Amino acid sequence: MESLHHINERQDRIYRELVNKGEVRISDLTVKFGVVEMTIRRDFEKMEKLGLLKRTYGGAIPITDYYPELNEREGLNSSAKSLIGKKAAEFVKNGDAIFVDAGTTTPYLVKNLPREMELIVVTNAINVATQIQGVNKEKIVIGGILRDATSSLVGPLAEACLENLSFNRVFLSASGFTLEQGFSNANGFEVQIKKLVMRNSKEVNFLIDHSKLGNQFLHKIANLDGSVNRIITDKELPKEYRKIIEEQGIEIVICS
Repeated sequence: MESLHHINERQDRIYRELVNKGEVRISDLTVKFGVVEMTIRRDFEKMEKLGLLKRTYGGAIPITDYYPELNEREGLNSSAKSLIGKKAAEFVKNGDAIFVDAGTTTPYLVKNLPREMELIVVTNAINVATQIQGVNKEKIVIGGILRDATSSLVGPLAEACLENLSFNRVFLSASGFTLEQGFSNANGFEVQIKKLVMRNSKEVNFLIDHSKLGNQFLHKIANLDGSVNRIITDKELPKEYRKIIEEQGIEIVICS
């Protein structure tokens, strides 16, 4: 959807919340973003002209249940994703076997891996695999059902490929992240892959840019618990987030 390229960061977060919840209220958004009602009304007016929502009394509803596909999401927060990918690459050690998840941030990780480093890189993402073509590393792309929306391979065949593989560390994306529900995703097939590699890895890293914060999607990936080792993001988290995350022993890495 070309119109997604014409909205700012706040409007993007409003749209994601709208897609997730089916409705947003002006009163809730003024509190969430710390702005006056007129600011949200102007956001709604612009987004309605772009065909992203329909204004209602005191709020807005989506015109469609559309969720942006991979090529449309790649341009959103690209500088933040680049920073996250570069920082995440610093946690990869020589001789590691790693799994790199599908998404728009994870390709930046493999792009920043030192060329001389000896690694085994396993992925279910076509866009990740293209970043390591020609690089002198052992590369494994699992089979499965191709999801055009995310350029990922999922389903029973993909899960069977991963069942007997073990990783030193995995690098995962998420569509949303809240204190109450942890990490979530819009697609259940992708969540099954994420959960499987988490069980088969010594270390779990989530790569999430600031736009994911406060968004919750249908399928839960993981709670904020001992199953997650590290969160790598681009902006400082709110105090309430940092407190609870650190209480769970999860490392927070800010790369802005």
